[in-house]
Amino acid sequence: MRLIKVTPLKGNTPIYINVDMIGHFYEVEETRSYGSVDKPKHTRIGVTTHNNGGFEVKESEKELITLIQISKHKDF
Repeated sequence: MRLIKVTPLKGNTPIYINVDMIGHFYEVEETRSYGSVDKPKHTRIGVTTHNNGGFEVKESEKELITLIQISKHKDF
């Protein structure tokens, strides 16, 4: 099992995700209403074992790809 550590959009307690269970991920642009930011730009990670839409994390798509690539080369 290969895990990556990501930061949730709300809160700072890290989430550890098994990279073999990631179904998809995509960036979501910030949402605004009445001139203020409701949700900042973030990435949504869909995990095959989670049926609630996945996780909203602070890392970008590029950062996630890097974390996944690094996890392939780590020996535990």
